[in-house]
Amino acid sequence: MKIIKVINNNTVCVLDDKRREQIISGKGIGFGKKFGDRPDADKIEKMYLITDSALRKRLIECLAEIPYEYIKLTEGLAEQAAKELDCELNESLMISLSDHIYFAVQRKQQGIEFENPLMEAISDYFPKELELGRRCVDEVKRQMGVQLAPDEAGFAAMHIINARMGTKMSQITDITKFVESCAALADTCFGGKLDKSSVAYERFLVHLKFLAKRLFTVQELPQVLSRDEDLLELMKVKFKRQYKCAECIQDHILKNYKKSISEEELLTLTLHLRRISA
Repeated sequence: MKIIKVINNNTVCVLDDKRREQIISGKGIGFGKKFGDRPDADKIEKMYLITDSALRKRLIECLAEIPYEYIKLTEGLAEQAAKELDCELNESLMISLSDHIYFAVQRKQQGIEFENPLMEAISDYFPKELELGRRCVDEVKRQMGVQLAPDEAGFAAMHIINARMGTKMSQITDITKFVESCAALADTCFGGKLDKSSVAYERFLVHLKFLAKRLFTVQELPQVLSRDEDLLELMKVKFKRQYKCAECIQDHILKNYKKSISEEELLTLTLHLRRISA
């Protein structure tokens, strides 16, 4: 492994033994180094193997511009988030979250704070991500000595949601509002009697999140149910109330988002509604 570029005292680009370009961060790993040197193994704290050239460029810019203590803080938060959510998070989280934390601290020091209009919706429909966002705020207080506003936890959660779902940051607002409105419509259909503490309800919300992702990223909706017409008709009759509610959600999506969903998706919603309204 040899250094091909020194970004700063704490970051270098290397070519590994398989001739892949990697980015390495670690306190003092670039100090006194030059092209062709080997990085000190005991100073390596994090290695990034990013094949997307645009993302790699953004990460290099991020590591070059943001103070190392913020990078280290974000690395720990990203690793914790991936572990607790039990999933791989998009590598862009390192860039977006460290950038957000750094400038949030700067804004706070200048007396500038932003309200997050989605806090209530994030709390209702992305509680795990919001809890991680709150830990982010706590860690900023512990490590940087700066107390960020509670709404910053919501902004941090949005970056985590984005990394988890593989969406663009600009789509998170749409997805959150989509889930909130569809869930509220379902609750209205059943007179506010849905068991929102049940595992089935949590699965319903997860389904809405990924339905929103597919709709807003123009992904083809998978065919999850059989095309057996007799089965489809049977479900319409057997779960008449739930199917009617699913149709209301379908109409809502078409009217407000100009998106259409398939018959298979309609019946998948019916099954979820059956589980939470039984």
